Amino acid sequence: MEQFTKGTCEEMCPKSEIDLRIRERMVHFFEMDPDAGLPGVPDRYRMITEFTRSAAGMRQPKPSEIRTPKTLRSTVHYLLTFVLPDDRRPYHQRYEFIFDRLRAVRQEMVIQNLPVDEVLPILEPIVRFLCYSAYRLCESPISEYDPKICGQHLQECLKKVIRCYEEESCSSTRSNRVEMERLYLSFNIGNQEATQWAIDRYCGIDPALALHLAAQLDCLRGNYYSAMQRIARFAPLEAAIASLQLPYFRRKLLQQFSIAYQSRLLTVPLEWLQSLLCYEGCEHTHLEDDCRYYNLEPIVIAAKGNPPDSWEDEPQEPPSRAVKFEKQKFDAQRSVIQPRRLPSIDQQLDGCENLSALLLNSV
Repeated sequence: MEQFTKGTCEEMCPKSEIDLRIRERMVHFFEMDPDAGLPGVPDRYRMITEFTRSAAGMRQPKPSEIRTPKTLRSTVHYLLTFVLPDDRRPYHQRYEFIFDRLRAVRQEMVIQNLPVDEVLPILEPIVRFLCYSAYRLCESPISEYDPKICGQHLQECLKKVIRCYEEESCSSTRSNRVEMERLYLSFNIGNQEATQWAIDRYCGIDPALALHLAAQLDCLRGNYYSAMQRIARFAPLEAAIASLQLPYFRRKLLQQFSIAYQSRLLTVPLEWLQSLLCYEGCEHTHLEDDCRYYNLEPIVIAAKGNPPDSWEDEPQEPPSRAVKFEKQKFDAQRSVIQPRRLPSIDQQLDGCENLSALLLNSV
């Protein structure tokens, strides 16, 4: 422990960095004073240490430039309490700022080699924030949000949290352990390594993880319909991060249907497919687009019955739409469709009275 630098800074940003960034005009929008008479006035109490990459030749930071564990926790609390709900900027810009500052928090946590009991209260809210943001921004263009980078950092944080629980002697008594393990399985749904970890960890099926482990096994067996049904029963944040795999599940099922339901004469109703593939509400238009994306063209089936003889006759049912599956036509070379947010999950997350409180459950 003696070889690691212990931070002494009690502010969210050390004075040396504040002076440098103000002088070089490198102050972020969320670090400005919103109550100042003039725009663009820096607020020293709102400034937060920004992330800087470690490089060869850089000097070791001084203890006065590294925040204490208590200050790191308060920084996470500030970011998720005051910056996250600040709707003066769109969410992707809030995410970008918070992501960078949280990355600096994690960096200082590693520099100090903090013990488990100080790491977990910092990392758990970060995990929740990354899960929520990955879902919230899943439809955003790559210029606004990079899902690969977010996913890499989320995986790192989840694995670090899991290791901390395993190292902590009294970890089984922590109320957040099951939640974090469920988020780990939800993010890695269908991953064989995560499934094996859960089986080895509990030497069987633990009641707290039974639903999530069953969904994992369904994916490994190729029973994606059952897995999607189980995801719908997850807690809101767990369902949100797991739903990012729905496009992959739907692609696999459509490919299987192209073989199982191949016929020159028979068709499969789109309404049935919509229910089977868990498309919600107005998503039936997305189903048709997804079918066309994989070179499965929806067709119109005329309604049965003769046309009405007069205007007094009741109107006949509108024509229905269906898909004709052909194994040779399915384009297996197309990449998986970008994830989309689901109305049911949005409703559950929007129903939370305080999003910040949801993400800061352990702080």
